[in-house]
Order: sequence, then structure tokens, then C-alpha cells
Amino acid sequence: MTMTVDGIEKLSNEQLSEYKTNGFLVLRNVFDADEMRSLLAESNRLLTECCELISPSNLRCRYMDHCETGESLFEVFDPVNDISPVCKRFCFDPRILSAVESLCGEPACLFKEKLIFKPPGALGYQLHQDIPSTWEGFPRTFLTVLIPIDASSVENGCTEVFSGYHGNFLSTDASNYMLPDECVDVKRCTPLILNPGDIAVFHGLTPHRSAPNRSNQMRRVFYVSFNALSDGGDQRDFHYGEFREFMREHRQSISSEPVYFK
Repeated sequence: MTMTVDGIEKLSNEQLSEYKTNGFLVLRNVFDADEMRSLLAESNRLLTECCELISPSNLRCRYMDHCETGESLFEVFDPVNDISPVCKRFCFDPRILSAVESLCGEPACLFKEKLIFKPPGALGYQLHQDIPSTWEGFPRTFLTVLIPIDASSVENGCTEVFSGYHGNFLSTDASNYMLPDECVDVKRCTPLILNPGDIAVFHGLTPHRSAPNRSNQMRRVFYVSFNALSDGGDQRDFHYGEFREFMREHRQSISSEPVYFK
């Protein structure tokens, strides 16, 4: 990275080229130890002081099965900024915005954010692309910044990205968001092995997946997603309105339990 006059590092031409070619980019030591300790403490606070929010009926929360026992484990707050000023501050950190705007080639808008806890034993996610092919109006400039709170490793189920596929949809089947592993070349797989302080950025069409957390500790990651200003402007509130309705219909299709957002 190159240093600008105002003290905020900008991406180099080599980094921009790497992202354009691969669909992802890893940046090391973006945040210092004190900053990461504050995000770690905040994730612990949310689990304790906001425990009344954690419920399968709350549309803010998502759960994942244990890879061996099938037990349902709380895994995600989505969204999180409205209950966490610390998370919100990271979303708008000038270093994050500078990197994102360099990749977009213009100012960017926060689209969504989610805090993933991934407790021990939690299953990972099958191969997928983040931009839904049939979601009308979903920004095609969508990209995500991955901020690891705990060190991400193969053992604890780090995100794995596949390079060079971000120019197209790998499937237009609206009934199947997840993709078969056969649609990508395993040789293009890069596990995002990161330490707290590092970040990774990947395009919304970059295929990615994660394996189960087979360690004995959580693998917490803060995901922050953006779109280019010209690609719909500030859509966060509108997106979450649509997203909650989608989740409400989905939950009610599989259970008669009432749902709410809190």
C-alpha cells in the first residue's frame, strides 16, 4: 500500500490489479492490537449483555447445526450496527472506506454487516456467490470486507475463496443458492488464513465456502459489505427491509413459531 498526505493508505496499482484478476485481496496489519482488542471485547459483550436477543424467533439471529451432533448453535447477528457502536465504527473506518473506494473506483455505501461467531463444531457454508442472480436491484458492485476477530485457520473453518470466477454468475438457478463444488477448480482455492488486524476483501461474485469449525474455540469474523455509490446509492435500510421479509417468509414456511425483529 502507498501512503497519502492525509495519512490514510491507498491501494497500490499492483493490489488493484491483483483484485481485478483474482476477485479478492488480502491486506495485512490494517488494525493494531488495541483496536482488535476493542472488537473482541465488543463481541463478548454482545453475547452476554444482549443475550436476550438471541432466539431462533428473532430475525436478527441465525443458527447453524453442529457438524457431528446436529445441535442448533447460535451463529450470527445480522444486522449488528444498531446494537453495537463499536461494530458501526469499524464499518466507517477511513482505512476500510479507502480500500473499498479504491476497488470500486468511486465512493461507496455500506450495504449490510453481520457478526459471525462460528462456535466450535458449527458447520460451514457450502460454495456460493453472494450476489443473487435473480434478486432485482441487488447491486452488482457488491463486495465484502472480512475482519477476523479471532485468527482464521483451516482448522476453525476459515473462508475459502476461488480466484478468477468473479466476472460471471456460476448458476442462474434461483431455487438453489448454493453451488456444486464441481463448478470450480480446486486448484484456484485460497484459504483466507488471517490474524486479527488483517482484512480480506472479495467481490460478491467470487465463489467462497467454509468448512466446519473443528477447533475448541469460536472463530469470530465481522463481515462488512458495500456497493458503489453509482450502483443504487445508500440501500442499507431498504435491503434490510426486504431481507427481513424474506427471512420471515422462510421461517414461517418451516415452523409455526411466531417471529419478530428485535
